[in-house]
Amino acid sequence: MKNLFFIALLLAFVSPKHSLAWGKTGHQIVAQIAKENLEPGVLDSVQKYLGAMSFEDAATWMDDVRKDTSLSYMKPWHYVNVEKDKTYVKNNNPNIINELEIVIAALNNRKGTKKEEINFTLKQLFHLVGDLHQPLHVGYGVDKGGNEIKVKHEGKDKNLHWAWDSEIIKSANITHETISKKDRKLSKGKKKKIMQIDVLKWMDESRSYLPQVYKFKNGELDAKYVKKNVKIIEKQLLYGGLRLAAVLNAAFKK
Repeated sequence: MKNLFFIALLLAFVSPKHSLAWGKTGHQIVAQIAKENLEPGVLDSVQKYLGAMSFEDAATWMDDVRKDTSLSYMKPWHYVNVEKDKTYVKNNNPNIINELEIVIAALNNRKGTKKEEINFTLKQLFHLVGDLHQPLHVGYGVDKGGNEIKVKHEGKDKNLHWAWDSEIIKSANITHETISKKDRKLSKGKKKKIMQIDVLKWMDESRSYLPQVYKFKNGELDAKYVKKNVKIIEKQLLYGGLRLAAVLNAAFKK
C-alpha cells in the first residue's frame, strides 16, 4: 500500500499548463451528490480520515493549493491529453487515469497505512473524479484542453476551458439542488449501472461529448450553445458524484 503512495509521487514531472476543472461550485456539487449516495457507515469512516475537513472542501483542495510550489508535482494529475480521432493508449505518464487508478487501489488496500496518507489520497480522489467528468480534462493536447481556444460568453472574453469550468454553471444557475433532483429521478437499476467503477469507461464517456463542446460559431458561446450543453454538464456532475460515492462505498463499506 505504501509503495502505491510513493509511486503516485514519483509519477509526477513538468507538464504543459492546463486550467483546473469545474470550479468550486462544480466540485462541491460532485462531493454533495456523493455524500447523499453513501451506504450506511461509510460517511463516518470517510469523515474520520478527512478530520475537520468537509466533503466540499476535500473536493476543492487540489485547486486550493495550486499556488503551493511544493505541490506542483500534482499538476499533471488533473487531466490527460488524447488528440482528436486518437485512442488513449495505456502508459506510465503522470495523468488523471493513472493517478485515479493508483488512489482507488490505495484506498482498497489501505491496511497499515498512516491516517495522513489516507487523508491525502481521499482529497485526490474527491477532486480527480470530478475532473475526469469535465470533458476538456480528457481533451486535446494541441489546444491544451480548450485553454487556447478564445471564446465570448455573455459579452466576456474567456477561453473554452474556463467557460466549461465555471461560466456556464454560473450563468445557467446549476446548483446542488438542480443535480439532486435529477439523482432522485433515477431508477435503482440505472443508478447501479452508472456507479460501476471503470476509470477508462468514464474517460471515454467524457470524451464522447467533445464534438459538442467545440460546436460553436464565430467564437461565440450563445444562448443556444449554453442551453444544449447545460444538459451535458448536469449529467456529468451527477455521474461524477455517483461514481465518487461508488468508489467510497467499495473501499469503506463494513
